[in-house]
Amino acid sequence: MGSDTRRRWLWALVAVQAVLVLPVVYIWLGPAQDAVESAPDANIGAGLIGLYLLAFGLPWSVFVCLLDNQYELFDSAVGDLIVIGPALLNLALTTGFLWWSGRHPVSESDWEIEEYDPDSEDAEEESDLRG
Repeated sequence: MGSDTRRRWLWALVAVQAVLVLPVVYIWLGPAQDAVESAPDANIGAGLIGLYLLAFGLPWSVFVCLLDNQYELFDSAVGDLIVIGPALLNLALTTGFLWWSGRHPVSESDWEIEEYDPDSEDAEEESDLRG
């Protein structure tokens, strides 16, 4: 697989990630928030959407588990940032690193593979002990 083909596949995967994340972010900020505000009970659908976004935000969203809403952060605009922020951060990091790697390619001459020979290492140790 050539470098150009590989980059096309990587950009396609970033596009898939964007298609999976961005519409759900819209749903979280729009209809899900309206549904939560209109009913006094817990909204299971909004919770599932939040869980979906938290899964796409791993490992950054692990910290959400540590916040047990003791400061009532989830009841404010900060709650939206806590839920959608990690997923958008992962999307931005993936896109940024892929874009940066395309502008700064690694040439094959930058890498050198060294063969490991245990016999030569033993010979060097013996010569150090003798001399």
